[in-house]
Amino acid sequence: MEQLGAVDATFLYSETESMLNHIASIQRLSLPEDTDIPTFIAEFKALLMTRLHLIPYLTRKLQEAPVQIDHPFWVRDSAFDINQHVVEVALPAPGTFAQFEAKIAELHAEPMNRDRPLWAIKVITGFEDGTIAYYNQVHHACLDGISGQTAIMQMMDTSPTPRQESVPEGFLQQDTSVSFSEALFRSFENLIKYQLDATNRSIGSLESMVRVAQRAADPSKQFGAFAETPARTQFNRTISKNRSYAAGEYSLSNIKAIGKSLDCKVNDVFMNIVAGGLRRYLERQDALPLKGLIAGCPVSLRQPGDTRLGNQVTMMKVNLATEYADPRIRLLAIRDSANVAKAVTADIATGVDLAVSLPGLPAVMRATSQLLDSSRAFDTAPVAVNLVISNVPGPRETLYSNGAKVLTHYPVSIPAHGAGVNVTVQSYVDRLYFAITACAEALPDADRLRDDMNAAYIELRDLVIPFNIATLKLKPTVALTQADTGSITKVA
Repeated sequence: MEQLGAVDATFLYSETESMLNHIASIQRLSLPEDTDIPTFIAEFKALLMTRLHLIPYLTRKLQEAPVQIDHPFWVRDSAFDINQHVVEVALPAPGTFAQFEAKIAELHAEPMNRDRPLWAIKVITGFEDGTIAYYNQVHHACLDGISGQTAIMQMMDTSPTPRQESVPEGFLQQDTSVSFSEALFRSFENLIKYQLDATNRSIGSLESMVRVAQRAADPSKQFGAFAETPARTQFNRTISKNRSYAAGEYSLSNIKAIGKSLDCKVNDVFMNIVAGGLRRYLERQDALPLKGLIAGCPVSLRQPGDTRLGNQVTMMKVNLATEYADPRIRLLAIRDSANVAKAVTADIATGVDLAVSLPGLPAVMRATSQLLDSSRAFDTAPVAVNLVISNVPGPRETLYSNGAKVLTHYPVSIPAHGAGVNVTVQSYVDRLYFAITACAEALPDADRLRDDMNAAYIELRDLVIPFNIATLKLKPTVALTQADTGSITKVA
């Protein structure tokens, strides 16, 4: 039995029919030559059954606190059935990349069943090249991006031969449910503890206020995008339950080379690619704001080496400088904005409260979320950020699942009310795998934005890296194309 923290629980409270708070990653796999799909799936299920004890969210489900007085509890699912979580989903013929993207958008628009553990692996079959894919779905209440990578590493292997694990005897039979009286006692204990800790929280808040005041009084320091109000775009609205999805990938070596040449981080370069894509996309519709779009960027609050599941994040704001046509000028502006955002986030980090516990808070937050959802308040509310851009460091080694080689590591993320577009990137070995997950009304053609990002990347690469170096120094790649659109998803 474990009680959810405030940040984890918020992903439950804010969830509505249109605002779904699950995330996913997609692993494309090449099957071993000596197996077929039904055999592979059966063996994969058996393999997962030997690792249930390594990843807590696999076997625990939610139990609400009495009358929603405090946050829910995680308890063991004594009726756990692997067949409810690992299922096959077939693509329609001929199994193109575009059909795969459409299937992901469809799957990601389905709410998760809260009566059992909040995860699923949909094994997608029917690809025209004979590969399969995992749509590896987990509710955001279970983990954040960093801890999600830890779960992936536990679930998979670094060699074709799976390592041997064994679940402790009686693991699934252990009853971790909470009685009414115990849940009530634990909830009151948590509420009282939170109130008693007010002094420590006040110290942290005071420290943050002092740092912010010092920043405001220092002419050499700025607040950057935190002090800016974004212009409204088509992305800033109350979202619907329908999703659009598009994915792609870049050479990590090229991205690093671009960053090194202009003294920028990998994340600065990726944000510039997104910014260039957004500029192209909105210009085509004569809808590009005169001032730069603002991105909300999740920032981990984890200490080095902390691999615990759960969420430990806050958000910083970065100006994407989309008013600049020259990608080099835009990149330098993004770098400077990101550096200021990191400094401001560090100033306020000590005041971030990850353990809020107030009587009746769950019920109030759920009611508020439903009201905002039904009233379409975000269609007219002030814009906080135009979109969300997230960067998650992924595995550096080639991974295998039940002997199948993992070829890709695409993310699938969360569009939100007021920010209906999310662009997330994950690294894997020597590639950057990115994806656009959006409300279909805010961005009906995610593939067009993906193609615009690819064009922005190529423009930046060819301006910064001499073409002969880009082609000779780095290993060339074969482009994946969509037969029906011809759009490139894999770029050298």
